[in-house]
Amino acid sequence: MGKHIAPPSAIRWMNHVEYDIVTAVFRSTIPYRWRILISNAAGKDGRPFTIPTSLISTILGIAPDLFLAPAVMAGLAGGYLASIVNLGYIINAGDEYATLSGAGARTLVHETAHVWQGKNSRFALTYVFNSLINQGLHGSGAYAYRPLKPGHDYNAEAQAKLVEDWWASGSPASGDLYPYITDYVRKGDA
Repeated sequence: MGKHIAPPSAIRWMNHVEYDIVTAVFRSTIPYRWRILISNAAGKDGRPFTIPTSLISTILGIAPDLFLAPAVMAGLAGGYLASIVNLGYIINAGDEYATLSGAGARTLVHETAHVWQGKNSRFALTYVFNSLINQGLHGSGAYAYRPLKPGHDYNAEAQAKLVEDWWASGSPASGDLYPYITDYVRKGDA
């Protein structure tokens, strides 16, 4: 039997070990750790996905601080104005929820690339629509990339896959993927 969409039954802040992994990749171009939540929700076919909290407001018509009670308790309360004002991100890791600092670290890096895209775009929702459109049009081909192209030529999923593959190869300071890391990722140029 195949995997299905799963609503969250657990949610937590990104932990220190996970944040150390992703800051080694993205450096200071991602939000602080307390603005990134991790849930065990899963998307279509059980796949992980990442959303800005402003999407919750857009879909449900409520402020994200009302939906995310832990954020309110931590003093992150604030109203929804537009996706330009985004309180944080939710990485929905599915079955890899408990293993993101180990076996699931590739997923952590890939999904944090979407956090990076949201933070470094004019509107936090931009990458969500880009991802949905490209996955709808190209299926798994949305994740394909050719190294050494200008960074803005990649769709949201290809960017995230490129960063994931660079990290999984040991984060080398040379090679065909490294220019994208130095010229785009670490400069916050989504």
